[in-house]
Amino acid sequence: MKRLAVASAVMAVAAGSAFAQEAKPAAVDWSGAYVGAFAGGANGDATYTNVPVGIPDVGAIDGGLAGLRAGYRYQYGPAVVGVSVDGALANVNGIAGKSNRARFDVDWLATANAQVGLAFGRALVYGTAGGALVGIEHDYDSSTSFDVSYPRRTHSGYVIGGGAEYAFAEKASINFELRHFVLEKQTFPQVLNVLRHAVDADFTTGTIGLNVRF
Repeated sequence: MKRLAVASAVMAVAAGSAFAQEAKPAAVDWSGAYVGAFAGGANGDATYTNVPVGIPDVGAIDGGLAGLRAGYRYQYGPAVVGVSVDGALANVNGIAGKSNRARFDVDWLATANAQVGLAFGRALVYGTAGGALVGIEHDYDSSTSFDVSYPRRTHSGYVIGGGAEYAFAEKASINFELRHFVLEKQTFPQVLNVLRHAVDADFTTGTIGLNVRF
């Protein structure tokens, strides 16, 4: 009986080990090109500063965005490095000031990035940093005189953040990403009663996306 019990225990352990190995998800090779789509939201601040006065009006901006990305990764052991580009249409807006108010509208953004990460089976976590171009339009609503609209300008800057990705299929993965944008200040000339002023913005985006690898 003891021998039978021991044999049964050994068989159970062996069967359990084999089942665990079969149930464990196979690792994914993250090397290669990929394309994807993403959507999410943005939240941050835009600043309007009258140059002669030098006192900034800061207002919150928020809204949504959606876009496309493409990139290439190379995996060596658990380490993964890569590059990517992306572009998105946005509806991110807000107001700075009280009686005299500057209205902001971020309507597109594009970035080029480098990535460094670590793979854990079917999961990947990474940091990312790069350059950014963002289209911002603003106008100025005066409480005492004329309202002035200004043309859209492209603001350059940098973006930094991180993300996590999980491969739910051999060539497809779901992606979560947080990034912070810091943009240059641009100066606009005086128009009518509105003094020469500077505009800049910084904001954070959070997105979820789907990537397909080749």
